[in-house]
Amino acid sequence: MFAAAIALSRGVSRSTAVTQPPPTGSASPLAPSTDTSMPPAYLAWMPGGFPSAFEREVGSLPGVQAAVVVAGDTLWMSESLDSRANVATHPVPPYRVPIDAFAVDQDLYGAFVPSAYRSVLETTLAKGQAVLGATSAQIRGSGVGGRLVFGSESVTVGAVVPDPVVGWSEMLVSRATGSRLGIVDDRYVLAKMSGRPTDSAFLHTIQPSLTPGVPIRVAKPGEVRYVRVASGSAPPVVLKEVFGEFAAYPDASNPELLHIDPAWVSSHLVTRSVPLLGNETCNAAFFPALIGAMEQLQQQGLGNLVKSNAGCYNPELLAAKPTAPPAFHAYGAAIDINAPENPFGASPTQDPRLVAVMKHWGFNWGGNFLVPDGMHFEYLEPPP
Repeated sequence: MFAAAIALSRGVSRSTAVTQPPPTGSASPLAPSTDTSMPPAYLAWMPGGFPSAFEREVGSLPGVQAAVVVAGDTLWMSESLDSRANVATHPVPPYRVPIDAFAVDQDLYGAFVPSAYRSVLETTLAKGQAVLGATSAQIRGSGVGGRLVFGSESVTVGAVVPDPVVGWSEMLVSRATGSRLGIVDDRYVLAKMSGRPTDSAFLHTIQPSLTPGVPIRVAKPGEVRYVRVASGSAPPVVLKEVFGEFAAYPDASNPELLHIDPAWVSSHLVTRSVPLLGNETCNAAFFPALIGAMEQLQQQGLGNLVKSNAGCYNPELLAAKPTAPPAFHAYGAAIDINAPENPFGASPTQDPRLVAVMKHWGFNWGGNFLVPDGMHFEYLEPPP
C-alpha cells in the first residue's frame, strides 16, 4: 500500500500511469495521454463553502478571465456494478461506502483541465454520466459502463481520467446530476486571471463577494499538490488507497460519529505499543511513520516534548453532518498530541522541533489548517 503512496509523493501518480481501463471496462475510459499537465489556476476555499451565488459573481469580476465553483459532498454508496452488471461493491445494509463526490458546470470547468481530456469530460458530464479518477476506478474495480448506486439514485460511469482532472475526487458529475444525487455545497473556486497577479491580488478581487469574517485560503498556480478544497491534506481517495476503504453509517443519535463495518476494523486496525505514547490503536499502515517519529524524538532527547496524546482511531465525521467526509481518525491515520495545550481553533503552542520531526515522517500538521488544530497530526505522505 505504501508503494503506491510513494509514487504519489514523488509526483508519479498511479492515475497518470494508467493507460488501459480496468478489466471490467467496456470502452476506452481515458482521453489521449498527450498534454496531461493541468492548466495554471488560482485556487480558493473557505470553511463551510461559498455563497450560493458566488459562481455567477466571481466570473464577472474585473481581471477574471474564467472561473468555476466546484460543489462537493460525501455521498453514501449502497452498491457499485461493473460494465457487465456484476456487483463490484455491496456493503451489507445499513452500511454504505462514503464517496468523495464533486459536481461542476461542465461548460465552465473545461477551461481548467488539459485539452486532451476536455472533450471527453464535457461530453460525459453533459450526458448525465460520472467521470471517475483513475485511483477511484481501481478501488471500485469498475470502469466505463459501470454504475454507482446511492439508495434510490444511481449514475453510470462514462469516463475514467487521471486524478488531478477530477480534483482528486472519487467521482465528478454535472451540476444537474449532482443536485439529483445530493451534491449541493460549493466547496472551492478555480480562476484564471489576466496579467500576472499575486495571490493577494486575487484574494482582494474576490473578497467583496464573500462572507465577512470567514477565513479563506488562496493558492497561486502550482503552489499546492492537491488543487481542491482542503488543499493541504491528502484527499479521501488517497486515504483509501493507503489505508483501505470502509463501509459505515452515521449514528442517528450523534451525527458526529460513524458506525464502521466491524470486518474492516478487525482487518485494518491493530493495537501496538508506541514509544512516548503507550498503547495505541491505529491503522496498521500508520504505525511505521508514527513509531519512527516517536523513536526519533527519543533519540534526539526530545521525548519531553510529548506530554500527552488524545488517541489515534476515532470513528468520527469531519463535521457533524453525513455530507462531511470521514475524518482521518476514522481511518486510524491521525494522532492528537498535547491536546490540552493545543485546543481546536486556538493558536498552536507545539514546539517547532516536534512539528519538524513529525513532518519529516510524512505527517501533515493541523496547526497550519485554515482553522488551527494544533494537537492534530495526520497522514500526508509515506515516511522516508
